[in-house]
Parts: sequence; C-alpha cells; structure tokens
Amino acid sequence: MDRNEKLLSVVVKTTRIKENDRLLTLLSPDIGVYNLTVYGAQKSKKCVKASLYTEAVFSVYHNKERAVRSLVDLEVISIHEQASSSLGAIFTSSLMSELVMLYKGETFLPLYELFTSCLDELDDENYVTIATQFMIRYMKLSGLLPDFIYCPVCGRAYDREETLGYNSSFSVPCCSNCDNIYSGLILPKNARAYIRDSANAPLSKALEFVISPMQASRIMRYMLRYIGLSLGVELKVMKSGLIDATFNFGN
Repeated sequence: MDRNEKLLSVVVKTTRIKENDRLLTLLSPDIGVYNLTVYGAQKSKKCVKASLYTEAVFSVYHNKERAVRSLVDLEVISIHEQASSSLGAIFTSSLMSELVMLYKGETFLPLYELFTSCLDELDDENYVTIATQFMIRYMKLSGLLPDFIYCPVCGRAYDREETLGYNSSFSVPCCSNCDNIYSGLILPKNARAYIRDSANAPLSKALEFVISPMQASRIMRYMLRYIGLSLGVELKVMKSGLIDATFNFGN
C-alpha cells in the first residue's frame, strides 16, 4: 500500500536522471541511506527542490509496489551553504558524503549526527581538522577503530614511544612485529595519541585540540590511507585531484 512519509534527512548526493528529473541520495537517522526522485526538477521553477547538503524534514510519497520514493514537500532546517564555499569545504563535504554512502552499520542516528555536525562546523574553515575528526569518528562508528593502547593482532601493550605499522590480514594498525606491509603505513607516537584521545572526546572538544598544521595534514593523510586500506576501496574524492589542489599535499 502506498503511503506518505515524513523523514528527517540530509541530501548526500544529487544526480540528474532522464531529461527533467533529479535523483537525491539522502541520509536519514531512521532508515539510513535512501533515494528520492524529484520530478520536474530540471524544468519546472515551481517544483519543490532540495540542493546538495540540505537538511530538512522531507514529505515523501512512497510507492511501495515500485519501491520508489518521490519528493512532495520539505521543511528546511539548514542548506549548509558553507559546504560549497571553497575548495577546502568542497573536498571535506565530498569526502564525508562518499563515506556516508559506504557505511555498513546497522544504526544511523550517530552517523547522521556526525555528518550534520561536521557540515555545521565548516563555517570555521578548519577543513583538515574537520575531515580528520569525521574520519576518526566514522571508523569508530564502523567498529574499525582500535583503542591504540594494545596491538589488536598480538595483544601486546604498546610502548610509550612506539611507532605503529599496519596488518593487512586484520585491516588494523598494529605493533611493528605484526606489521605485514613493511612500514607501508606508519603512525608515530604523537599522531597515535591525538587519534586515541580525540576519538574519546566530544567533537566540539576534539576540534579544539592544538597541533601544528604539518602534524594535522600528516594525520589527515594517514586517516585517508587507513580508511582506503580498511574498507578496500579507492576513494573517488582522492582520484579527483581535489586534495592536492586544495591542500598542496603533493608538495
């Protein structure tokens, strides 16, 4: 039976379909990632529309027989216009969106709160830190972030000064003895402490942790590589060249 629904959601991706319509990919704390068709979005000026990263209560017509949802109306909470205000904001919001669509968890409220909170924080233009904190918390929500106190492979407590490696069989950072990619991904002691301590702090507090810009960029690059290895994917946002254009990581 068809029905109307009201879903708190945020737009994660928009795609043009056919000649006049758009397909929205959204994240809802209730049902996770879903698609929503906006008929006439490309043609009609009167059509109800939702831009990328719009957070709203969406009134939705759900055709269960065809397994299709279409947009009826929306009550906007935020359009997050800062998410497209600069190259740094575009990279960060694109990275977060891509990871949202890769999420395999069974509950979605924590992910929704993390995503929308980080979009809100883009006003501060601290893009490296915001992207890093999103990735740290995303891995924690996914159950893929170890405690950085004990090696998850052999169980040994790390030494205070120890640099970590990576074990590809378990897809985790590990002690040097369990490193089987031969220092292909290393995590020095200070970076390990930052990830461990910030993961256990509220987002607002973690964003206030003071580290040097060079250290911040190194930890961000580490998290990008770590996520790629752990999820077994090559992130599209990394292939776009946007990261080098934005942060000069190639220098």
